[in-house]
Amino acid sequence: MLGISALAFAEVANLTNSAEGANRDAGLAAVKKKLQDACTDRKGTPDVASFEVVFEKTSDNSDVPKPYYVDGKMKCDFP
Repeated sequence: MLGISALAFAEVANLTNSAEGANRDAGLAAVKKKLQDACTDRKGTPDVASFEVVFEKTSDNSDVPKPYYVDGKMKCDFP
């Protein structure tokens, strides 16, 4: 039993976060960055290909500086 690989104890977590941006692309980039940073801050490896948009909306109010809101999730692999 002592020969079990450390990889057998790896864990995958789904992280979620939200961000705002001036447009859809900026909102998506901001939430992806937040998720990647949260994963690496916890010593994990982000699975960028697993990124999914959970919710998104835009404000009709032209006075809002960042009118695009995005909720996203991404897998994070922990050793």
